[in-house]
Amino acid sequence: MTIGCDTSFLLRILTNHPVTLASKAIEYAYRSIRNGDSIEVSDIVLSEAYYALQASYGVSKTDALTLLAKISSVGGFCVTSHAKEVLSTPNLANSNPGFVDRLIHGEYFASGKKTVACEKSFKKLPQTDVVR
Repeated sequence: MTIGCDTSFLLRILTNHPVTLASKAIEYAYRSIRNGDSIEVSDIVLSEAYYALQASYGVSKTDALTLLAKISSVGGFCVTSHAKEVLSTPNLANSNPGFVDRLIHGEYFASGKKTVACEKSFKKLPQTDVVR
């Protein structure tokens, strides 16, 4: 079975805070994966976690992206193929377009769609129209 996780669940695992709830989330994940289930982390959850790690936990962009990349490579946790690709972008914390914009583009691109944006930086991405 594939289990979709919410941002609150992912944040407990990534931050180990609060400790009691984090321990329960980690145990749930461990038990589920051990039983053959997988835990899916959607692009929306990745995006929310990225911002929450920075805004609520004081984690830098670089460290937030590192945590998300690590969880995406843990056996039993699943992210979309385009999210894996985005998370492997060199110097992603300083890239423009940034992490969330690249996730948005990646979702459309993976399904054969064009992306339209008003940000000039989107010109760097394939199949993108920029309205300026």
